[in-house]
Amino acid sequence: MIVDKLIEAVKDDASIRSIADIRVGIGYTTVLLDDGSCGLTFTFRSELGPTCGLVEEAGNLIGVGCEEIIRWAMDTNLVKSAIGLAVINAILQQRLEGFSRGDVIEKIDVRPGDVLGMIGYFKPVMEKFTGRAKQIYVFERNITDDRCLLPDWAEDIYLPECDVVVITGTTLLNKTMDHILEKSRKAREIVVMGPTASLCPEVFKEHGVTMLAGAAVADPQRVLRIASQGGGGLSLGDSVVQVYRRI
Repeated sequence: MIVDKLIEAVKDDASIRSIADIRVGIGYTTVLLDDGSCGLTFTFRSELGPTCGLVEEAGNLIGVGCEEIIRWAMDTNLVKSAIGLAVINAILQQRLEGFSRGDVIEKIDVRPGDVLGMIGYFKPVMEKFTGRAKQIYVFERNITDDRCLLPDWAEDIYLPECDVVVITGTTLLNKTMDHILEKSRKAREIVVMGPTASLCPEVFKEHGVTMLAGAAVADPQRVLRIASQGGGGLSLGDSVVQVYRRI
């Protein structure tokens, strides 16, 4: 799986790093490493169940080696998975050579008549390409409003006809990324994006991804505070910088 490959890609760096701080917020999970690197991921708060304690090791994680924690990214416990992936993303913050600052939406290659598929509702993507794309399909696991959204199981039906596919990085957490990419093999352009996206081009390129975009953390301490105070993507502001790379 892609998450396994991400673990493998960072394991050497992880072996010399340890946890300096962790915040599991209702919007984002954030990890600070001993070298000052900071990574973040989405928190699947609506899918955590009724259990009051989700991480058995809670309270004892500061100073723990990252080599152990990155393996949590494959855990079925979505909080542990978020912590593990946030550590991976923190390590990858030191490997952003070749990434450019800016809004990846301006670089997505959507042509007139294309069929666009979105895994996760990205409002700016919808606004940018409505009228240019012939058809836009938006897939969500939890449909909570009256937007024209499709359930995630409909991906099997519609993704094979898409020319362009935009995928939220949160699919790394619930382990659906591999299946989505398998169904998107005919797409000309495949973009993985969002603050949860792991910025590791060498892993994603071999799976047909053409563009990778995410967050470079500019102010780790502010990101930690925002996460612990219940902040979401809009709260991050200039504490992160949007970066992208064509691969």
